[in-house]
Amino acid sequence: MESIIVHTKNATELQAVKTVLKDMNIEFEKFHKNTFHNKKTVQKMQDKKVEKIVNKSKPKG
Repeated sequence: MESIIVHTKNATELQAVKTVLKDMNIEFEKFHKNTFHNKKTVQKMQDKKVEKIVNKSKPKG
């Protein structure tokens, strides 16, 4: 079956969506943006930030 992603604007909308899904016995999963990145991805992001800082210190010209 297909999946959908719902972006609620506030806690009330989120609770309403959850209630409807529970009443219809539809399974759903919680997804948090902060837990999406694994350790390797986080390390790569930090390395890129360090590279940008190092690259900015080069003199122009």
